[in-house]
Formats: sequence, structure tokens, C-alpha cells
Amino acid sequence: MKYSINNLPNITNSSLFEAFNYAVDPIAITDSNLNSGVKFIFVNNSFVKETGYSKEELIGQSPKILQGKHSNIKMLSDLKQTLLEGKNFKGHTVNYKKDKTPYIVQWSISPLKDRNNTTIAYVSIHKILTAEVHAKNKNILFDKIIQQSPGAILVTDMDAKIVYINDAFCKNLGYSYGELIGQHTRILKSGKQNDRFYKNMWHSLLHEQKFESIFISKKKNGDLFYDKKVITIVKDNELKPLYYLAMCFDVTKVKNAFNKSSKARKELA
Repeated sequence: MKYSINNLPNITNSSLFEAFNYAVDPIAITDSNLNSGVKFIFVNNSFVKETGYSKEELIGQSPKILQGKHSNIKMLSDLKQTLLEGKNFKGHTVNYKKDKTPYIVQWSISPLKDRNNTTIAYVSIHKILTAEVHAKNKNILFDKIIQQSPGAILVTDMDAKIVYINDAFCKNLGYSYGELIGQHTRILKSGKQNDRFYKNMWHSLLHEQKFESIFISKKKNGDLFYDKKVITIVKDNELKPLYYLAMCFDVTKVKNAFNKSSKARKELA
């Protein structure tokens, strides 16, 4: 049997399927022989580009040609069962190009029915998720690194409202995450530093993109501590400022020891 969309019964407008060739997303159409194993009867140009196979190499072949050792076998089983029940299916798995390069793909598969409501084919629209999954995994890894950092980390928007803190920051100041997110950083001010201090801070951030100094900050219980902060500006790819990032270190013990030593030296002089 020659596999072709022209063999589908009750489908007279084959040009409709040919129009799929201009779609950005990869699209494939298989026959409806689920029990014996479906075969490709149409693939668009994006599908060819996605897989590295030519149309001639794919037409008449089983979609299994794209499977490999990391393909989700359970999902493939769920896929078949869902389609047998006449339902649409959405899922993702790892497919393999002709050169055996793996890629992550999400399917949206729907039955194509004739006028008698009989399934005559399945239309599968693919979305390549490889970049999105890698980015998500990278963000998860980054978040774990930040959360496990012994240093306290604070991120605010450009209006100085808190958008992110790590566990060390919460522990050091005695606040929960929910108590600080969305709050203005003035909640941490002790009132022990004058306007000139903050004027210098904003001047440095504006002209040098960085400010480093020792703040006198206030914990939730009202205790004051010496808080060394290194503040930098986070920008997007177009160099537009997005956030302020502060690395914070409680240097109270060091500062107190230094002050005590300085006092002793003055008394001896």
C-alpha cells in the first residue's frame, strides 16, 4: 500500500493538508490503524526539519522511527489508550533525530473524522520543548544554589520593593518569606543612618552601578546589627536596569571586636 493523504476516504480537499507545509510548528498525520501500528501519511516541512529525515524516509514509517532509549514508554502506552477511546491527547517525550540527537517534544494529537464520525487519521502538532526544559532546569539549579548559599541574598525591583530573598536572609533577620516579599526595603531600616549615607548610596548605584558599605539594619525582633551589603544592578539583554541585587553579610561580631580594640588603643594612648 502506498501511504498518502490521497488514500483517506471522504477527504476531497487534499490541498488543505498541503497548506500545513507552511505551518511553523511540525505537523504529522498518521493513518488510524492503532492496533496494527499507525504509519505516517503526511509530514510538513517543519517536521522534516525537526527530525532530519526526508519526507520520503518518513512516509509509510511508524512513529517508532523517532523513539530511543530515553523515550517515555509509559506515555506512549497512555497515548495509544487515549486515542483508542476517541479522545485528544497531549503529552511530551524524548524523540530522536535521524542523526540520533535527542530532543524534547510535546504532542497535541487529535482524531480526524469523516462525515460519519469515523476516525480516519490522527493529526499530531509538535512543539519543541528542549530549550524551555533546559532553561527551566537551569533556573531550578540556580534557585537551589541561591537558596543553599550561606550568604544572605536580597533582590528588589527598581522601586526598592523586595521580590526575592533566600533562606539565609530569612534566618538572619527572623522574617518569613511571605512577610518580606512585596515590602519596601525601608522595613529593614534602623534609622541609625542619615540622609547623606543614602544619598551616597544612590549616587554610587547611578554612576558606578555598585555600592558597598556597612549598614545598621534591624531584625524583626528589633535587634540592630552591622550588615555589610554589596549592591549591584541587574540588567536585561538590552542593558535596561531590572533589579537591585544585594549580597548581605552579618559582620556584627567583627565590627564589635574592631570597635572594642579601637577603644582599648585610645585608652592606652
